[in-house]
Amino acid sequence: MVLLYLTILTVIAVFNFFVHYHVNPRQNGPYPLLLFCVFIACLGHLMLALSSNLDQVILSNKVIYLGSIFMPLLTFNACLSICKIKFPTWSHDVLMIVVLAVLTMSMTVGYNGLYYKSIKYIQTNGVGNFVAEYGIGHDIFNFCMVGFVIINVTLIIYAFFKKKNVSFKSLIALSSIEAVSILSFFISRVVESDTMVMPAVYVFDQFALLYICFRVKRYDVEQIISQVLETQNADSYVLISSNNNFLGCNAVAYETFPTLKNCRIDHSTPDNFELNHLLIAWNKELKQGNVTIEKKFEYDGKHYKILLRQLPLSGSEKINMFRIEDETSMHNYINMLGTNNVRLELMLKENDTQIRSIQEQMVVGMAHMVESRDSNTGSHIKRTSRVVQILVEYLRKDPTLGHSEFFYDSLVSAAPMHDIGKIAIDDRILRKPGRFTPQEYEEMKEHPEKGAMIVENLLTSVESPDFVRIAKNVARYHHERFDGFGYPKKLKGNDIPFEARVMAIADVYDALVSKRCYKAEMSFNEAYEIIIEGMGTQFDPALKDCFIACRKKLEDYYQSLSEDEA
Repeated sequence: MVLLYLTILTVIAVFNFFVHYHVNPRQNGPYPLLLFCVFIACLGHLMLALSSNLDQVILSNKVIYLGSIFMPLLTFNACLSICKIKFPTWSHDVLMIVVLAVLTMSMTVGYNGLYYKSIKYIQTNGVGNFVAEYGIGHDIFNFCMVGFVIINVTLIIYAFFKKKNVSFKSLIALSSIEAVSILSFFISRVVESDTMVMPAVYVFDQFALLYICFRVKRYDVEQIISQVLETQNADSYVLISSNNNFLGCNAVAYETFPTLKNCRIDHSTPDNFELNHLLIAWNKELKQGNVTIEKKFEYDGKHYKILLRQLPLSGSEKINMFRIEDETSMHNYINMLGTNNVRLELMLKENDTQIRSIQEQMVVGMAHMVESRDSNTGSHIKRTSRVVQILVEYLRKDPTLGHSEFFYDSLVSAAPMHDIGKIAIDDRILRKPGRFTPQEYEEMKEHPEKGAMIVENLLTSVESPDFVRIAKNVARYHHERFDGFGYPKKLKGNDIPFEARVMAIADVYDALVSKRCYKAEMSFNEAYEIIIEGMGTQFDPALKDCFIACRKKLEDYYQSLSEDEA
């Protein structure tokens, strides 16, 4: 029965490891290693039970320590990650040195008495085990284990009371790991058998970690966005050293600019092609101290933007990485808009009322063009406009904000334009039903800047400067985050225009409660919790009361949409 019990736990441990790998194949951090260490430790306990002599016992014991010795350190790192607490790098190095020292001492069993003064093979009911007289190395091991438990419990308690942006359920799961670890210590002392207790504890910890990984993945908004938009790269990359040696390029560059196939890696870049000539001349300018990070380039009837990033190579030599983006669609759209603006100005002289009507129809029409092209948008523009209107109805009642009625009216009118920049995004990205690669995500992240440019071109000649400013801010900054990790400008806190902070809540709330091609809609409670947890990080905490007060109206509105569809 004991062997069957240990075998089942070992199988569960390796199964849990593969479940985590399947669900989170690219998740970094301590979780994959921790799950794997549990499997190694369970395997060691199974080997110990199967042992038939002292040599096999010693080997099994070393396998157990090889798996279990790193678990407290990895659990500590998981606590730091989940509780969003940073420790200095040197402290991690010190803890790793201590753990490796204890592991080294455990590996001396059978050679000296540093870890076990003596060890003897025993067998109980056909199951192998051992009895030992502990040495100073084992005392150090116990001291380290107790120390890690104290540190982890302290971190969890601190996060409970001080870290509002940490998932409460993840903290509960962490607490259960520490509680079970402490309880198992006393139970193993009572039954006098680590082999019976510890594998079950390790497997329990695995299940708790799998739950935590699911929670972390679910509430990490950055990770969700990154995974949703992940697909193949669409830009060309060319690498040339500061000495003009060709270092290579990606497959997209070879396909877009076939003459690059004639360039030999680690040889001087030939000046036999317009693009090569531009890059070589650019290198020369850099050596002369003329640093330019962006240039334009035309090739085969298309318009490209080239961005430079310099990477250190060795000594004074550097790698110049040139990222080449196809801007043909953007160029054509801007030209089209410029032509339309000239015509609109001429019409304005004849009939101001008529031109205003045409301009508004163009804005609304272009907004709906975005909806018809974007496979994920649906009626997003209509819904977010209503959400903004609901939030503004509450904000108007707060005189301490200091905004005029004109400001609020303008914000409501500008809301449909927040995603208008997507009209300048290539169809291969905008209409794609699946995930984007980081590169395509970078292209999609350009729509706020392009939207601001379109708004300015369309409205400057027919709207007041204040309205144009509000509309541009809504289009350009609605993806900025309050903690400074948004885009396109990484603005932080009150540097983000107030109108964009309001728009951000409406935009994300609609994305959460609406069905997309890559996800089902969330429940109102789930969406509410995510928005509230994001206050102070993704969203302006000053708008928390407004969102809470408007919760029922928002849910009633979306409920009415569901009933209409039914």
